[in-house]
Amino acid sequence: MSVAPLRRQVLVNCDPDVAYRVFMDEIGSWWPIASLGCFGEGSTVAFDGERIVETASDGRTALWGTVVDARPPREIAFTWHPGRGPEEATRVALSFVGAGEGATLVTLVHTGWEVRPDPAAARGEYAGGWVTVLGRYADAPAVAGDAPGERWFVLEHTAGPAAPPEGVFASPDFPKHIAFLRELESRGQLVAGGPLPDDPGSGMTIARAADAVAAAELVRAAQQDDGAVAAGLLEVRVRPWRVVLSSV
Repeated sequence: MSVAPLRRQVLVNCDPDVAYRVFMDEIGSWWPIASLGCFGEGSTVAFDGERIVETASDGRTALWGTVVDARPPREIAFTWHPGRGPEEATRVALSFVGAGEGATLVTLVHTGWEVRPDPAAARGEYAGGWVTVLGRYADAPAVAGDAPGERWFVLEHTAGPAAPPEGVFASPDFPKHIAFLRELESRGQLVAGGPLPDDPGSGMTIARAADAVAAAELVRAAQQDDGAVAAGLLEVRVRPWRVVLSSV
């Protein structure tokens, strides 16, 4: 059974080269090791060459994964199997894309669930775990600064793993998506939104945020506060939009 990739995104207030460096070189300073590690409090994690290694306070080590593709400062991909053998390794890929002056949209895509004994359960476990991890990453001092200027985004929506055969509009969870769009409207962030008639189950929303704080919150809310996305009815991909001409 094929299981859909898991995507998580976060906006950080620095350029892509800094965002990449903080993820790669400073992972031990922000990773929530006490709750999301193999050895608990007191251990550390670091990229050791091409390996991602956790080291316990007593010297024990655990291999979390191995880098398979690195294109600094834009992309990094690695196998992923903390607490498990390499035969159950999934794959994590991150991209770092400039999202206006002094901001970077970091996108994490986790795939390869089919190697796990219960692929759907494994994906569900990480759905919340990556939210925690990227939240801690976004709070790291080097990426948590402020950046001036308005930010525009395209929110691309497609049918998610919980979409019924008769389509997303037939689901009782779909009104939650409309409620989320209304919330964006009430904040003054909604520019336009609606379905794409040539691609059933998909749609697009244009949104804008007044500043860096509002932009980071918008990216978070698109993934966590849209009830249809949280329920798996819809998948969302947030894309930064460099607007050069507008009458809005």
